[in-house]
Amino acid sequence: MARPKAYDPQDGYRFQILCIGPRGREWEHCDYAVDSADKKHLLENYWLAYGPGWAFKTIMLPAKFWPKKQLC
Repeated sequence: MARPKAYDPQDGYRFQILCIGPRGREWEHCDYAVDSADKKHLLENYWLAYGPGWAFKTIMLPAKFWPKKQLC
């Protein structure tokens, strides 16, 4: 699968959220999520805020960008 032009991994995140508008042709960067619960929360809010016609998808970033585990 080809990476969208919006692909831009950042340290400390596990997912990148992309969106495409009703007349859009390319996926655009929307936000980042730390974990699955954060991703679910953000997507629910974006669906309500952006309205009908918008589509969202997530990309799981490579493990080297994920949040680092803290040692006790």
